[in-house]
Amino acid sequence: MLTIRFYLSDGSVQTFGQPDQILADQIWDSIDPARLFATGRLVIASEHSKTVFASSEILRIDLLKENCECWEFTGGYSDIVELSETEFRKNARLDQPELMTRRDQPTPVGDLLVSFRRLNLRGGQPLYLMVELPVKLPAENQSFMRFFLSKGSFHMRLSQGGIGVVNLSNLVAYTVYPGVAQVPGDSWLAEPS
Repeated sequence: MLTIRFYLSDGSVQTFGQPDQILADQIWDSIDPARLFATGRLVIASEHSKTVFASSEILRIDLLKENCECWEFTGGYSDIVELSETEFRKNARLDQPELMTRRDQPTPVGDLLVSFRRLNLRGGQPLYLMVELPVKLPAENQSFMRFFLSKGSFHMRLSQGGIGVVNLSNLVAYTVYPGVAQVPGDSWLAEPS
């Protein structure tokens, strides 16, 4: 069984299912997570109805299927997994700032960095992520910021199993723990309160 869950910018969630394994596999195989929101609409057709979603209003789509293989991550990421807010706060050490890694304590180039990201999407709840990626040269660090602001999409593993695809055209803001040492020259230096 394939379950497809649409999270929309108005805060609503709509769920669809496909119990036929052959049809579920056809849907799964047709998905390119990097281009999922590139068309102006996504259509779900059933025996008795047709539902059309404006791609620009979809925050994310979760695809729940037993034993699903995760697609290869784009943007140089090794892994991206959704966390609960509690897991995020614990792992990012938000309640223990003295244990948090500082931006001025960079990880050596080539080493694997685990970071935690809070994404604020339009009209929705924050999305909490754990991200693994190899550290790039300082000049390449801004490529990750450009990726998140690209208005494209990315996929993540869901903590309960399955894959979620996030529509970055609805990204309002994001925060990274730890942040990279290099920040744009026009950055405002201030602490969260």
